[in-house]
Amino acid sequence: MEKESIAAFIFILLCALADIRNKKIPFLFLLLFGAVALIFLATGDGMGWKEALKSLLPGAALLLLGLCTGESIGYGDGLAVLVLGLFTGTALCLAAVLAGFLLSAAVSILLLSLKKATRKSRLPFMPFLAAGMGIAVFGGW
Repeated sequence: MEKESIAAFIFILLCALADIRNKKIPFLFLLLFGAVALIFLATGDGMGWKEALKSLLPGAALLLLGLCTGESIGYGDGLAVLVLGLFTGTALCLAAVLAGFLLSAAVSILLLSLKKATRKSRLPFMPFLAAGMGIAVFGGW
């Protein structure tokens, strides 16, 4: 596994733990891992700067979606996906986000059908994104 993938997993797992525990993603995580991602970009021979700019699109879309929905999707989620994109590139980031959305939808439907949640209930997204990242990387998406 590449150093970028390992750093991305550590980042997403820390964000997931923070999201479960505090319902927030510490800005320090975002800054620290964003800086690490930029260092990898500057020193590595993987993704170029054009791809790096494209890899920010999924996170930017989540930020816009959060703005349009009154933060149904938190800004921390969008910022975390921005950083994730810098580590993984556009395709893997999109696959992880899609898998995360599908998993969160399945769990939401289950919780609603069991009457353990209401339509107004909020679930932290980062654990689903972490699982989605695992599916995207190890499932060969």
